[in-house]
Amino acid sequence: MELREFRTEILDDVHFNASLNGTSPREEFMALYAEALVEAEELEDFEQLAFEGIGSRNRRIQIDGYYYSEFDNCLSVIICPFEDSADPVSLTATDAEMYFRRARAFVEESRSGFIQKNAEESSPGYGLAIDVQNRYRNVSRYRFFLITDMVMSNRIKEIANTELGNAIAEYHIWDIARLQGLYASKSGKEEIVIDVKEFSENGIPCLEAGSNDEYTAYLCSIPGSILAALYNRYGGRLLEGNVRSFLTAKGKINKEIRNTILNKPGMFFAYNNGIAATAYNVKVEYGSVCPYITEITSLQIVNGGQTTASLAAAAINDKDKAHGLRDIYVPMKLSVVTPEKAMELIPNIAKFANKQNKVSDADFFSNHPFHVRMEDFSRRILAPAVMGNQFGTHWYYERTRGQYKQDQARMTKAERDKFLMQNPRSQMFTKTDLAKFYNIYRQLPHQVCTGAQKNFIRFAEWASDMWEKDQSALNEMFFRTIVCLDILFRKTDYIVKHASWYEMGYKAQVVTYTLSYLFYVIQTEAPGKALDFRTIWNTQEVPQAIETQLALIAETMYQHLVSPAREVENVTEWAKRENCWKKAKDIRVTMSRDFISSLTNKEEEKEEQQRARRDQRSMNEVSDMIQVANYGVENWEKLLAWGMSNHVLTPQDISFVRVAVAMGKGRFPTEKQCTRILQILKRMREEGYPD
Repeated sequence: MELREFRTEILDDVHFNASLNGTSPREEFMALYAEALVEAEELEDFEQLAFEGIGSRNRRIQIDGYYYSEFDNCLSVIICPFEDSADPVSLTATDAEMYFRRARAFVEESRSGFIQKNAEESSPGYGLAIDVQNRYRNVSRYRFFLITDMVMSNRIKEIANTELGNAIAEYHIWDIARLQGLYASKSGKEEIVIDVKEFSENGIPCLEAGSNDEYTAYLCSIPGSILAALYNRYGGRLLEGNVRSFLTAKGKINKEIRNTILNKPGMFFAYNNGIAATAYNVKVEYGSVCPYITEITSLQIVNGGQTTASLAAAAINDKDKAHGLRDIYVPMKLSVVTPEKAMELIPNIAKFANKQNKVSDADFFSNHPFHVRMEDFSRRILAPAVMGNQFGTHWYYERTRGQYKQDQARMTKAERDKFLMQNPRSQMFTKTDLAKFYNIYRQLPHQVCTGAQKNFIRFAEWASDMWEKDQSALNEMFFRTIVCLDILFRKTDYIVKHASWYEMGYKAQVVTYTLSYLFYVIQTEAPGKALDFRTIWNTQEVPQAIETQLALIAETMYQHLVSPAREVENVTEWAKRENCWKKAKDIRVTMSRDFISSLTNKEEEKEEQQRARRDQRSMNEVSDMIQVANYGVENWEKLLAWGMSNHVLTPQDISFVRVAVAMGKGRFPTEKQCTRILQILKRMREEGYPD
């Protein structure tokens, strides 16, 4: 696709979302671009925050968003010049320098206290300035992002880092062409190509440890100084997503690793388990002693993040004692896979490399059966026809990024028009949306406010546990509930945005707290009642009584969040605190009679949930029977022979597999037998069965 066509398509989406959400195209462009950067793991998350002003010496100040990474101790600051023009506009070096100067001015004027003295206290920028001056004063790195729909001039080369206080300041331009590159990337990420000779004269010593059609393996001894330098340059982008989230949740650097670094560096190789990593490509040069890896494309550390982060921290914080990590070497297993195989293989490599760790419980990639089931529901279940329509529509669940557009890519115009009628753009939602809606329903607004990615990991842990305990609970009724929560979220967003008391800022936090409080107050004040999701589903809208109640709660939650008595100056950060939610629950909002009357009987809801569970179990059993049949008699015979020769099948296992083999004689297993047979197959695969 040509860049001009891509840009037009992006701006069409931006304007559609702006009209749907009642926001500005600029806000929607930032949200779209930031989501792509989060998905590509360039940012951990994104807080949209618009602030403009005049600083000392009459210099312009402007930012549009930020995010602080606790794991990297890095503050990212975003500025977004948005042209929204019919034809692409060129971003010159002079323009780029001007915008970066404005964003940097925000940090400098915050550190000096100028903004705190001159800005309105109710301004979102004021709260962030307080944090920059206090909480973020000792960050190790600032990353300034310029995101734009302009096209970067060819004359702009790499922008050199500068210093800001005691920290490094990096500058990154993400223009419309770079966004197109992200969308076109098979991995959804921008490839990092590492020239290892920048960090070492020869590279990383290695031995090839096996190769097949899917990957090539290398065993390496990587100097600790190189590993630390790579991490300190590229940060969390080198860590596979779930590994980073796991380490962030677990907190500080491992004390035992640090002790070995400082006191027994020569024993590090012996004491440490090393790291496991993946890459898309490597270059190997042969030296006089052994081969050396001299270039690595898209390095991802899938196990050993704690080791990596500990070495990187020691190189900076303990540089006098650590002596440049010169005596430290780290074992590394490197698996090189092609981008085409990456989505399939890297999640499994990460999963099995971390089998002993809790991180495997958060292994909730888009191909997990939960997401596949939600996708299936979204394609099958028709929402009732409303607003005079003569046909039902789907609520489209986008299991992988860009799936909604990809489904339309090869359609004719007539086919695309039909698809859009059945799957309206306004009814598309993503994995992070689903996680947000359901954690709001679970009354975890403070968790939702931590950001899309952190919240998704928390939801993934819950859903993963639920899938293992009772996957029948994740049924069609669950899917319809998610849709109803989406409808409620959009309505609450509209209420807040158009309220007379609302001033710009903190809308997302107010909406989140409002809905969680709604479910909390029903639970505590009307314990025998429940929100009537059936009516919301059937009408595809929020009843007036609920809408009125939401408006009352929303104003109360807004006043709570911005109250001068709040424990944290920055409202965005205050909303993330569990204590903020605890105090919100102490507030009393009167429930109207109409609202109470609109609630349904909780016993009826429980009966409906039980029916949905039974229906899902029946569907699972039918699915198991189909899988057993599709696997084929010949494959069951092979599994039986392999299991018996390797002594990993119990006598009872053997009898069940023989039932599957008997399909060749016209005898088919029962539903319960099929479930057990598939469990045996799963266990044999874990034992190493090469099917």
